[in-house]
Parts: sequence; C-alpha cells; structure tokens
Amino acid sequence: MVSYVSQKPLEGDSPKVIIQTDGNQKYKMQYIDLDLNQIIGEGEVTSNQIITSGRQWFFNSLIRVFRLGEIEPFFVDKFNPEGKTVFIKIDGRALGDNIAWIPYLEEFRKKWNCHLICSTFFNPLFVNLYPNILFVEPNTKIENVYAQTYIGAHGEMNEKYSPIPSKASPLQKVSSSILNLPWEEIRPKLENNFPNSKAPIQEKYVCLSQHASGENKKWKEEGGWQKVVDYLLAEGYKVVVISKEPTQLEGVIDLTGNRSIMERVYYLKHAHFFLGVSSGLSWLAWAVNTHVVMISDCTPIWHEFNYNITRISANPELKEVDYEIKNYSKAEAVIRKIKNLL
Repeated sequence: MVSYVSQKPLEGDSPKVIIQTDGNQKYKMQYIDLDLNQIIGEGEVTSNQIITSGRQWFFNSLIRVFRLGEIEPFFVDKFNPEGKTVFIKIDGRALGDNIAWIPYLEEFRKKWNCHLICSTFFNPLFVNLYPNILFVEPNTKIENVYAQTYIGAHGEMNEKYSPIPSKASPLQKVSSSILNLPWEEIRPKLENNFPNSKAPIQEKYVCLSQHASGENKKWKEEGGWQKVVDYLLAEGYKVVVISKEPTQLEGVIDLTGNRSIMERVYYLKHAHFFLGVSSGLSWLAWAVNTHVVMISDCTPIWHEFNYNITRISANPELKEVDYEIKNYSKAEAVIRKIKNLL
C-alpha cells in the first residue's frame, strides 16, 4: 500500500509504503527523485513494516519494491495526482505567509487538473478568488485523499519539511518548491474581492502601519513616523492607520483595532499607496495592487515581492544601503522616496 499523505511533516513521512503480506519475506524499497535521477531513500523491510522517503514535500517520485535477491521490481508506483483529490495545508498563521503562498496552490491544481482542498488561516480573502479550490478551516481532517502536504516556513532548515531554507529564499519560493513548481512571482488579485467598490474616503489618502510580527522589523527612529505623516498631511493627503495595534500618531484617521481583514482590503484597494514595514499588511497591500513603500532593514530585497514596491533599506550587512540613507536621516529618505509617488 502506498500513501502520499503526510501526517508528520517534520519527519518527512510521505510517501510511505507498507507491504501487507503473510510471512517474513524480506523486501528492498527505493524512493527515486526522477528530476535528479537519484535514489533519495532505500532500505530493507519485512511484511507490515513502513519505510518513508524522508520528505513530506511533493517531488517527481518513483517507488520501486523488490523481493530481496531479485533484480526486477515487482511493484512500481509514480506520483501522479491528476484527477485525484489533494489536500494542502498552509502551515502558518502569519498573514503575509498565507498571501505569499496561496497562488501556487492554484498553479498546482491547474497543472495536475486535480480536486484540491486547502486550509488557510485567512479563507475569506481567497474563497471567491479561487472557486475551483475547496477551502476548509485549519485542523480539519479529510480522509481518503490521494496526497496531503504542508506549506510552512520552518525556523531552522529541515530538508524533510522543505527543500529550501525559508530564511535564505524568497518567501513565495517556499510554496512553489514544496509543490514542485517553477518559481516566479505571482500576485493573488485580492482587489477582485471588491470589483465595483467606491473609495471609502473621497479625499486623496494613504494607508499606514507601523507594526510587524517582530520587533526587529519595526522602524524605531524617534519621531520618524510623525515626520512622514506631517509631510503627507501638508501635501493634502489623509493618512489612515489600519494596523490592529494602536497608534499614537497625530493627525491621522485611526482605524486600528480588531477590525475585519476585508475592511482593511477595502481601504487598501483605494489608497494612493501603503507605507509600512516588512509585514502582513505590506503583503496585503501588494495583493490588492496598491503600491507599497516598505521600510525594511532586516530582510533582503529579494525576500518579499519585487513588483509595485518602493523600498528603503539601511542594513549595511545586506549591502543594500540606499543612497538617501547614506546622506539623510531615514525620515528624510522616506520623504524623498514618496515625493515621486504623489
């Protein structure tokens, strides 16, 4: 019996084979990566023992089972989800992760013409955009699927969980590599959630968030945010703060707090641009096709998206220090950057 269902992704338990026969006959099993033309796992087993490939991510795999001492395999199976039911679990609660990874699930579905079930932590964002995917809540158990895998960014490199290190790769590439798809930047078109909507504010406005999931991602220049806000106000723009966390900025429209994600999508869709750090809201703005001004010293320029973004970086370790940062304060550099967008 062959199973492409991962239940212990950190242990690399898919695919796995169990030979159900009577007696103590010994067998040799091989897992082959056809793209590499390489045996990536093999071993000897007896009846009713399980041997796994050591991976949980999808690859162009071939399984061969031999009776010990024989040259020709008596059982061969190739990974082929075409027309079958596949369950893919986005294994991360971060908003940016979910947005970054979801487009490749649709690419996988189209490639294999399979019946795809997906769980994310932000289903309302995606359910109308991908009508051919069945969305279920996280931790839902689905029986009788052909294959199941998890997409996540593991803290340390774990080749059983993912073929690439998440910290040293573009975030979207984590998803494409686990699903064995070619990598290219794909934007989920979240603006289509509000196809004919009118701007919630009649005046020109920008959206802003000072916050991110980690302290290392925040811009902490004293008074920096307020200087930028004051500049935008002087230029005739309203500034709408849409973070869940509270703000102390003055002169802004305060839409912080526990508001729905769809409300934030609505405001971002009609904003002139979004100003923030490396955060889920930056990914959300990008996904609705709103220009992003990102202040990020902790992530390389290739980690996030490259389309429709103005980036301000001052991390000498990344060797990506902007000219403006070398010659001005960061607040002044941000203002110089956004002047071109007004």
